Amino acid sequence: MARILIIDDDPEIAEILDLYSDFLGYDADTVSSGMQALQKLAGNGFYNAVFCDLTLQDLNGFKIFEKINQSDPELAGRFILLTGAALDGDMENQVKAKKIRVIQKPFNFEDIKMILESIEGRGADSKNVLLQTGNLPAVPAVAARILELVKNENTGIEELKQAIMSDNSLTSRILQMANSVFFRLRQKIDTVSDAITVLGFNTIRTIALAVSTRNIYKNFGLIEQKLWEHSLGVSLAAGLIVDEARLPRNVREEAVIAGLLHDVGKVIMNNGHPDKFLRLVQLVHEERLPFCMVEKDIFGFSHAQLGSMLAEKWGFSEGLSGVILHHHGWRQLDKTAPGGTARVCYIISLADALCARLGIGYKEPMQDLDLGEEELKRVLKIDAGSYEELTSSFKETYLLEKMLFT
Repeated sequence: MARILIIDDDPEIAEILDLYSDFLGYDADTVSSGMQALQKLAGNGFYNAVFCDLTLQDLNGFKIFEKINQSDPELAGRFILLTGAALDGDMENQVKAKKIRVIQKPFNFEDIKMILESIEGRGADSKNVLLQTGNLPAVPAVAARILELVKNENTGIEELKQAIMSDNSLTSRILQMANSVFFRLRQKIDTVSDAITVLGFNTIRTIALAVSTRNIYKNFGLIEQKLWEHSLGVSLAAGLIVDEARLPRNVREEAVIAGLLHDVGKVIMNNGHPDKFLRLVQLVHEERLPFCMVEKDIFGFSHAQLGSMLAEKWGFSEGLSGVILHHHGWRQLDKTAPGGTARVCYIISLADALCARLGIGYKEPMQDLDLGEEELKRVLKIDAGSYEELTSSFKETYLLEKMLFT
């Protein structure tokens, strides 16, 4: 694993950098003084980058840079200076002359990610650093095989059927899903062959990958159960919203899958840092604040970012990855966003708001949480009476679907 050296005598800053590094796929060594840093550099071999506070008690950041530059000029090119104050004229001249990268405190996840991408030579538009992290789980083996088969235009129904049926759990869940209110088919699906014929290769592929997300939970306690219930609820509500808005069937398929996957980034957060995630969940309930607002304070980045990157790693479409990334930022999306991203985002966001108000995936109903429910109803042209009927129908069907998928 790639390695980073963090030099900062502020424990909170060091912890934040350590956390960011972890999510970006780097193993971090943390020290609180310049002398400790030099000892690490002398004895522990290669580092991909060094983050160093400007003002330490023994050696300041410039002196540490000079020491590194003398012994390892290449590493000096991957040295990042951290400062909470504006640089004076002399310091600024030194930074420019020596081409030292500087990050101003307070920094955020995107700042660190862009710096590391730049160091890796991938550019600000690349997500390769995050995609290579061990903290983003690989596609489950059977799902990976299905993905491979669907990409091959010569794959037949029998070959795909055999791949699905090699996993009894996956087979059962695909048949349950095909017969559930998610797709509202007029005929009963009894076999995997029927499911493939009626739903199509691409939909089966996406269902297989979506269902497989349940297997990425490291544990399955109360918090994990709530995360799964919320995703299931949003998926079901999204399908009902599509029906009410009289949108095409292909939109329904996109929306129900996006509902299952929209919060997969939370699973990754919880897997990697369960204590922090527990604190995050507690604050959401105590402060009655949206999850996406509180997570920035605790993690410094969003579950939407992580979820979108996992979707890309697993081979989902650009549109689905975009929905996962933007489902909380729907107000900033243009209606002409590629792949129908905006429309599906509105649907997922409204389903999310409905589930929050009813307490699905939460400790209790979050009726005072404003997630834009009224505004989204207007955008999707669903009147109050129809929405009330939709809510009633959702409550009834959710309990049945929850039993099928738990």
